[in-house]
Amino acid sequence: MVNSFVMKKKAIRWIVIVLLIWSAGLNGCKQPEEAPEFKGVRNIKVSRVENTTAHLNAEAFFYNPNDVNMTLRKIDVDVSLEGEKIGEIDQSTRIKIPAESDFKVPLNAKFNMGDAGVLNSLLGMLGGKKMKVRYEGHVKVTMHGIPMRVPVDYEDEITLR
Repeated sequence: MVNSFVMKKKAIRWIVIVLLIWSAGLNGCKQPEEAPEFKGVRNIKVSRVENTTAHLNAEAFFYNPNDVNMTLRKIDVDVSLEGEKIGEIDQSTRIKIPAESDFKVPLNAKFNMGDAGVLNSLLGMLGGKKMKVRYEGHVKVTMHGIPMRVPVDYEDEITLR
């Protein structure tokens, strides 16, 4: 009977130790306090035009307010020019996001200029005319392997160069 009591006491100790280690591990895998903040798109350039397709390059700027590093995995954003959808950015990537800092992401997009309205708008922008561009969608980031969707809803006036 004493032997049985000692074995139960040892088993309870091991259970307590395992629970303490497990809870310490869970505390180390905390969720981010805030989502990265989308700050805008800059340095938009037309890299080339092929037939009715314009290839644009730009940089998206973000701020990571968290005290942990993250990884940017995917960009899924619709682009509208003067209220008309002209294309989308659908890009997979693996960019390391430093903790508590600004970071930029290179963007590559293709737009079909077959629609006369889009073509006229892009030509006007190339000529120096400012136009309203709206970016709407989300980006996916991971922190310690935990995925997180960050909404993007941003409007700006731009001129292409």
